[in-house]
Amino acid sequence: MTEAALTWHRLPSRVLLLRVLEVIKSFAIPLVLLFVVNNDWESTFGIILRVGILLFLGLDVLQKFFGWLNFRYALDEKTVYIIDGNWIKKEKSLPLYKIQSVHSNSPFLYRLLGVVELTFDTNANSDDASFKLAGVFPNEAKRLEDILDQVRHRKTETDIPVEGETDGTVAPVAIEKPSSRLLYALSTREIIIASLTSLSVFAIFPVASTIISSIDDFINLDGTFDTIGDWVVHASIIAIGVLVLAVLILSIVIGMVINFLKYGNFRLERRGDRIRVEKGLLNRSAKEIPYEKIQAVRVKETFIRRWFNIVGVELVAAGTMDELKNESSTILPFVKRERAMNVLDEHFDQFVWSDTLYRLPKRSLWVKLLRISWVGLIVSGVVLYFFRDYAWWLILLWAIIIAGRLLSYMTTRYARNGRFIELRTGAFNVTSFLTDKPRIEQIQVTQTPLQRRFNVCNVLFSTRGVLSNEMIEDIPKQEADAMLKWFSRYTIEEDMKTPG
Repeated sequence: MTEAALTWHRLPSRVLLLRVLEVIKSFAIPLVLLFVVNNDWESTFGIILRVGILLFLGLDVLQKFFGWLNFRYALDEKTVYIIDGNWIKKEKSLPLYKIQSVHSNSPFLYRLLGVVELTFDTNANSDDASFKLAGVFPNEAKRLEDILDQVRHRKTETDIPVEGETDGTVAPVAIEKPSSRLLYALSTREIIIASLTSLSVFAIFPVASTIISSIDDFINLDGTFDTIGDWVVHASIIAIGVLVLAVLILSIVIGMVINFLKYGNFRLERRGDRIRVEKGLLNRSAKEIPYEKIQAVRVKETFIRRWFNIVGVELVAAGTMDELKNESSTILPFVKRERAMNVLDEHFDQFVWSDTLYRLPKRSLWVKLLRISWVGLIVSGVVLYFFRDYAWWLILLWAIIIAGRLLSYMTTRYARNGRFIELRTGAFNVTSFLTDKPRIEQIQVTQTPLQRRFNVCNVLFSTRGVLSNEMIEDIPKQEADAMLKWFSRYTIEEDMKTPG
């Protein structure tokens, strides 16, 4: 690497402030305990402990300083170069054409200081598959994204032969930034409805528990709890009802605030050959998924939201980094089923949904009911042996287990539509899964002794890239054999293509 021929850039100096604040945050609890709550400088052990904490803090700050000082990056027309390292410098280079997507993240403190974190992902599985610029100015972030868009455009143009050119020359192409097309934006009404139909209404309880636990570390609250308990015992039904109502309203408000902070200004866009998801109020994030990396589509329905016909949509993408996979895969967190299917049919037409799904035969229900529930047996044994007075609760436990198996039988569906396979599985929460033959890595059929007696089996589908497994249980054996035959035989030339 020739440093003189490149223009090198450093991260802004305010990034150093961010890193120092992160170090102080990680040491906040021991610093408060040792220097505020129990500020004991008389014992030798206390002095050694405090000096040791200060030395570790100073060493960590010094390491962050050298990490910021040594970090530099530069770009030419084809490659990005990086110099990194705290005590030992490391140099690496990455071809720009290998960068598949750019993810931006702007936590509240980053936005307060006017910087953005960029993550460049090659969608490979190696340790050097990605790199971060942990704090650049927005105009610099835009410049880098524009450069990558130009590289992608050039690669696309050079891959397409120009008619009439036989001498190998390539005509110059005017490079334009891909236009952005809005596919979906969450409304305030949708976020409110989603908050009311999710478990976020109970967010007050873990929040209150955390606050009380933190206060109890410094102030003994046992007397306060005893006072509250006496009040509840002697209070009237009306007073308790008002208290419960107030707690419920407060929990709903907290749940709404959490959802607004997480999903506020949610936008699903298409930019060229990739999908972009932006969301968040305080912590703003933007993730990208290349179209060619999409392996499957999942539509999720929770038990409560099924009554309101609200679903969530995820994309299974090959090679996505583990730390970004969950965040970037959700393209529609909670929308009406009709609107979600309209978006999928219009903008993800590479996947075709079946009009008719097939149910399991009745013998599959017997298999589900006769299958041993180890959780139920273990819990029943513990309760009957140690807590016999509460044995009647086991009726509710087994009712839930049986109801779950009945719902699983009723909701499970499957279909093969040309080169597509569609599964609908689950009990209380239901998931619809759609992929096609070229994107399936393998199909595995398993059969237990109980299933063998009823001539049913389980079928596991694994998609390409970072394996994503989807299983359908207690399907007829002849249908499983037909799926294996369907997967192993390629009847048309298109089936031999491997997307992504």
